[in-house]
Parts: sequence; C-alpha cells; structure tokens
Amino acid sequence: MLEKKKKLMEIGMKLIAEKGYHNTSVQEIANKAGISKGSFYSYFPSKKAFTITTVKAFHIQVMEELNQVDVKGDDKERFAKQIAILIKYMEQHKDHIMMYFRSNILIIEELDQQLTNVRVDHFHWLKDHLEKIYGEQLQPFLIDAIIQTEGLLHSYFHWFVLENVDLDKEQAGEFIVRRLHDLITGMLKRESSGLVDMAQIPGIYKSTRRSTLEKQTLQKVLNALKEKIVLLDVQQSKKERLYEVVRLLEKEGLEDCNIVVIQGLLAHFYAYDILIEDVSKIATILNIELL
Repeated sequence: MLEKKKKLMEIGMKLIAEKGYHNTSVQEIANKAGISKGSFYSYFPSKKAFTITTVKAFHIQVMEELNQVDVKGDDKERFAKQIAILIKYMEQHKDHIMMYFRSNILIIEELDQQLTNVRVDHFHWLKDHLEKIYGEQLQPFLIDAIIQTEGLLHSYFHWFVLENVDLDKEQAGEFIVRRLHDLITGMLKRESSGLVDMAQIPGIYKSTRRSTLEKQTLQKVLNALKEKIVLLDVQQSKKERLYEVVRLLEKEGLEDCNIVVIQGLLAHFYAYDILIEDVSKIATILNIELL
C-alpha cells in the first residue's frame, strides 16, 4: 500500500508541476495513476491534503538523506557532500521542485505552514554548518553569512532546476563551499560589523524548535512506546496514566521542550524494563540527561 501511495504522489506532483495546482484535478491524477477517483480518496481526503502530504514527505526524505552524510573531523567536507547530495536529489526529483514553485502561490494555510517549516529547517541547517566551520569569530556576521550562503545556493539551484543548466554534481559541493569560504573570510577581514543581526530577523528563525526530521524521529519513538505500553502486565488504569504521560511528552517534546518537565515525565517509565530503551532514545533525541 505504501508503494502505491508513493507512486500516486509521484504522478500527482508531476501533473501539478506541469499544469499547476488549480489546473490539475483529482480525477486527472487518478486517471494518470490508473486508479479510480474513490481510490485516490482512500489515500488522501482531498487534493489539498495530497499536496501538503507530498511537500512534507519530500522535505523529510531530503533531510534524512543529508543527515546520513558522515565525514568525521571535517565540517567543510561534510557540508560540501551534503550540497552535492542536495543537487543530485533535485535532479532526480525536478517534478517535485517544480511543484514547490507552483504550489507556494496557493492561499492554503496548512501548506504555507509546511513551506515555512521548510524555510526554518533550511535556515538552521545552514546555521549549524556555518557555526561548526567558523566558530565564535563568525557570530557578529552569522546572519549575513547565512543570507549570502542562501543566495549562492539558490542561484545555482535556479539555473540547475529552472534553466536546465548542467552541473558537475560531484564537484559542485566543493566548488560552492570554496566560493562561500572566500565570501566569509573576506567579510571577516574587511568588515567591522554585520549588516543584519539576529535581532532583526523574524522570531520563527530564532527559535530552537525541533527540526522536521527530529520531530519525525521523536514521534516514531513515542508511537513505539505506546505499542509497548499495551504489552505491560499492569492494571488498565496504570496503562491509561502512562498513555497520558506519552501525550504530554508529545506536547513538550514537539512543541514546548521544557527540559525539567520532560525529565519528570520520563521518570514514570523507569519501573518497566521493556520501556527503558525507548526512554533512552527520547533523551538522546532531545539532548537531555535522565534523572
């Protein structure tokens, strides 16, 4: 079923990329996929839900690909390899990128929120890399460096995706990181202060919010925790209390992230050996110490 849903998403996003959201009907997507309109609705309640789910799934998949890159001890090389992977991914999924361009003109609150999440995750992805590579010296120029990096990447992505300019994907990451290094070192040498600082940017970018991938991973562990609670040989009333703790963890871990509260909530599971592994995973994801 998952493969059928994935195929349906691929066909639908190709049509939207070609024709636009409003000019693409559910019937047309279903016909192209070789299924009935009713079958489409068994996967997605609406065309809007289809578009939002597809954008979200694509973003999570991209972030998972990037986070699998592991070049120990060399932050520049890791960043370069991630950029190269991003370009290769864009080549493989140009239809999806085009759907982004087609869809972000829509006045759909949920889609707008998802695209905002993508932008914020992208901001923190760049911020994390630049801080690791350049350290404390970059702090007065951090936002300027992020803006310049975004400009460099977006320009190349534009020419690669929209103008069909061929790039040497193996060399692209290293080339872009070298040019970025020239920009940043020049700024550090010549400028006494940055043009934009953290106080000037919108609040959503200042948050230490969980990334999309972290949220996805945390939710999987919490779901596994729920399934294991079912297996516990305890009274139903105790199980219900543990379920309530999981619900509170979903709120705190995914939204509020109050460390003291989370530590207290996790303590409810210590008495059950079957739950300890998942408790440890949650602590690792949220970067907190267990009490």
